[in-house]
Amino acid sequence: MCNDDFSPYEAVPPASMISIGYPGPRPDFLTDAVDLHVHSGPDAIDRIGTSVDIARAAAAAGMKAIVLKDHLFPSYTKAVLTDQVVDGLQVFGGITMNGTAGGIAVRPVLAALAGGARVVMFPTFDGIRYIQKKKPGAIQVQHSFGQQITPILAVEDGKVLPHTEDVLQAVADHPQAILSAGHLGPEEAIPIMQRAADLGIANKVIEHPNSSDWWSRDDYQRLIDCGTTFNMSYNPYQPIMGRRNFDELVDLIGQVGSENCNLITDGGQPYNPMPAITMNVLCEMLYFQGVALDDIVAMAKTNPARLLGL
Repeated sequence: MCNDDFSPYEAVPPASMISIGYPGPRPDFLTDAVDLHVHSGPDAIDRIGTSVDIARAAAAAGMKAIVLKDHLFPSYTKAVLTDQVVDGLQVFGGITMNGTAGGIAVRPVLAALAGGARVVMFPTFDGIRYIQKKKPGAIQVQHSFGQQITPILAVEDGKVLPHTEDVLQAVADHPQAILSAGHLGPEEAIPIMQRAADLGIANKVIEHPNSSDWWSRDDYQRLIDCGTTFNMSYNPYQPIMGRRNFDELVDLIGQVGSENCNLITDGGQPYNPMPAITMNVLCEMLYFQGVALDDIVAMAKTNPARLLGL
């Protein structure tokens, strides 16, 4: 997390909200909102509901689209089926290149894209940064199933490895796809996104950089310079998960610019509300802390919809 003091926002609630509540009608944060990162059942660990349950709740709230994400299995298959049975909402999925899904390999990626995957994500819990953590989180431990995991490398000594290059070439041939860095750190994510930009990949995201202290101001700028955006998550401020100070997110959005951010819930855990509710809470928290309504609308609706071509 960047510790710079710069922020155009004051991390205090506007006086009007303290004294009389919202001035005028309460903002509608959910109509046409898009959540690019939602966990759902069936999965290898408990979730608050199935993909159908979660999609129906999102549709009822008026959201435009959700993207299902699984760590261990491709999520595009249940996304395609969920999209067929839930009206009023578009449901997308993808593939996360952990070992259980084939690792960083072009054949599984090509198969996923052919089957309707919209997001191609680099390793999460199988990446070097997570394997080397001194204190793995409970969710990471659950996903290991007691097995020793060999790190899957995408970049070595600052150079994109050949199997990574193959995947990037495949994504470049599918301009509707979104390339996600997964849980890779800046030493891998930045060379990947720079190479992706060279190949003409337009849709590039970093997942929940606000959940760690890995990223410097220079890292953010290098990613912005190659057209990468940032999926800013609710979970770092959840009381039993990240437990971070919410003012950090306000400051970070001010630093990198709302035009470069997408709000995500990273939801679906049984100890969180339904993701649609979580998205509304995240937007309400930002608004209460003084982030401009237009900026929240851009991050929750306009920016992620653009990535999906909606």
